[in-house]
Amino acid sequence: MIIADQESQRGRPRAERRRAHYRAAYLPLSEFAAAWDRGLLDATVHRSHADYRRELEQALRHIAERPGAVVWVVPLDVAGLVAYAEREGVDPGSRRTRLDYNDSLYGAGRDIRWPPPRNGCCWCGSDLKYKQCCGAPGFLAAEMADPASLVLRVELDDVRPPVWRRIAVPSELPLDRVHELIQTAMGWRQARTYLFTGNGATVVDPKLADLVGPAPVADSERLISLVNEIGDRVSYICDTAMGKWSHTITVEEVREPDGENIARVLDGAGNFPPSKGENSNEAQSRGPSSPFPAWSPLAFSRADHA
Repeated sequence: MIIADQESQRGRPRAERRRAHYRAAYLPLSEFAAAWDRGLLDATVHRSHADYRRELEQALRHIAERPGAVVWVVPLDVAGLVAYAEREGVDPGSRRTRLDYNDSLYGAGRDIRWPPPRNGCCWCGSDLKYKQCCGAPGFLAAEMADPASLVLRVELDDVRPPVWRRIAVPSELPLDRVHELIQTAMGWRQARTYLFTGNGATVVDPKLADLVGPAPVADSERLISLVNEIGDRVSYICDTAMGKWSHTITVEEVREPDGENIARVLDGAGNFPPSKGENSNEAQSRGPSSPFPAWSPLAFSRADHA
């Protein structure tokens, strides 16, 4: 949804040129309805335009907290999006295509500065002032249901026989909670630090934020901001008592919620190498390439991981 523009900032005030600019793709109400009518949106997008705006407003506020961030909203049009997709030979329904079209509009004069100026109109295109619309105190207080469940295959890298889990995870879950789910599902114990990397982004454990510079942190980024389409693949790396272990996460399905949208393990094979503190002799003698014990299916409470 949010991409950083590190290109030349010609035409903008000199004080802003050396700052990090973030441009958020946005479908105004009429274009949002048209995109749904043409089948360009999927279950990962809220059906309600109000919830869609809430999600974006939350993301804009998180981005604005980054040092030196300059934030813009870029209204998209469906006709232009489809024409762009035809020219580029890409799928107009892909989230990646929407972001690339957004990037192509740089310098087209569409960018709306966020937050709007005092008493300015809201960025969403309504006739209301920002403080009476998306910036109203109660706007973000409304609870939003997770629009989709992402079915992920999480596989421990460089291990034979394979150790993997197939997990259904609410698409809006913060990545620090996704980390906890992976730890529980795979059977890890006491991971010290972790990070997610791939799709052009790296999201780090909040404990690493001061060590790695201005990188997104897991407690303020959601799963859908990292992976959102079938085939998307990222790495999850955790530092344990046995050293650093890498996992490959692949999106296998995007499902509409059926009843309560909770995280659960659907399938899997193998188990984790024990921590040194639990059984270090066996761990060291067996090594990561030896067979692992059988896994057990798990379900997770939304109250614990929401």
